[in-house]
Amino acid sequence: MSLWRIFFGLVLLFETAGSNLVGWTKQVYIDPPRFTFNFMDFDWLQPLPGDGMYYYFWVMAVLAICITVGWRYRIAMSLFTIGWAGLYFMHKTSYNNHHYLMLLLCLMMVFTPGHSNLSYDAKQGRVQRRDHLPALYRWSYIVLLLIVYTYASVAKWYPDWTSGRVTELMFSHKSDIPVIGIIYTWPITSVLVAWGGILFDLLVIPFLLWKRTRVVTFWIAVVFHMFNSITFQIGTFPYMMIASMALFFPAPKVRKFFRQPEAKPDANYALPGQNFQRLATSIFVLFMTIQVLLPLRHHLIEGSVYWTEEGHKLSWRMMLRSKQGNIHFRIIDAQGKLISHSVREDLTPSQYRNMATHPDQIWQYCQFLKKTYGNDIEIYVLSWVSLNGRKFQQLIDPKVDMAKAQWHRYKHESWILPIDWSLQ
Repeated sequence: MSLWRIFFGLVLLFETAGSNLVGWTKQVYIDPPRFTFNFMDFDWLQPLPGDGMYYYFWVMAVLAICITVGWRYRIAMSLFTIGWAGLYFMHKTSYNNHHYLMLLLCLMMVFTPGHSNLSYDAKQGRVQRRDHLPALYRWSYIVLLLIVYTYASVAKWYPDWTSGRVTELMFSHKSDIPVIGIIYTWPITSVLVAWGGILFDLLVIPFLLWKRTRVVTFWIAVVFHMFNSITFQIGTFPYMMIASMALFFPAPKVRKFFRQPEAKPDANYALPGQNFQRLATSIFVLFMTIQVLLPLRHHLIEGSVYWTEEGHKLSWRMMLRSKQGNIHFRIIDAQGKLISHSVREDLTPSQYRNMATHPDQIWQYCQFLKKTYGNDIEIYVLSWVSLNGRKFQQLIDPKVDMAKAQWHRYKHESWILPIDWSLQ
């Protein structure tokens, strides 16, 4: 677990410091001129003014260093988790599943004594050094990864993916990548990658758990994640997944590989009382049950999640579809006069593109317009969206006054028009 803490801490460092260095902080938190798409009910969570978000990320990077070296680990891990939760719920324009997974892992690390070895806390005597931890800690991460990968595979079981249609669209602008760009132009590549993704996500955890296939699977995983990193530039996620592979190898082999001394018998530790063990077990079961059920909620909502986006988030639906959209807002005041409003002045190009294909963000922006012009206005939306290269279809019912429309988390909104899958 100590080695996992070090790897995970480095990933957190690259994620936070890298966000400032590559311009992601500026693009997502600083550039938006007037409006930020928060998670529902988190409107109060707004980016810091001026250059405040740069400082926010640098503080997070310092905490990540403390986690990596194991200095004041519990405090640093707790503060980082709170800080990352703030960043996560503050915006969803650039939503990524790996940001959600990172939040869950941070939360689990708060309760994991990852600083019991190879840390300044152990070296300086703030915690008693231990070479062995109960297997429950390790297995909790493995179970979570099993859930993530399994759902990532199941979500791909639909015709647009299995036919290679989605991956072909993803590769259509990748031919200029040096050396390997030519591969993306081959028709067979799209189908192989589509089915390779399904099989990899479904089998990687079971094969890592099986001793006979563990090493081969590890190297396949390295190639798979590096391919995704080079092709899609999806940040630290591939490296976080590679780092997690350390959890699947026996501790003696890991120590030998990194030339660490053999583990010594730990001193006698008092086992927690039965009441504490029951409580810990109940929390673990509840946490994992939530992770199993959340990705299933879209089955309770009418319509296709690939089109409506209802139930998409928090469900490991990773890079499953390609969308393009155009949108126009017709705003009418209480006197029936048309209000001239420039959406482009409120949003960055990235925000505009994302909103045009996401009903929840369209609804949120309409609430912003109500605050701007008053509750007596009427808002009608003309939104045309193409899913996976199909012909453009209307996403929002143009006859519905979106100023009066409601949003329900676990119910289909009737103002979202259904998709006609037959249109190609």
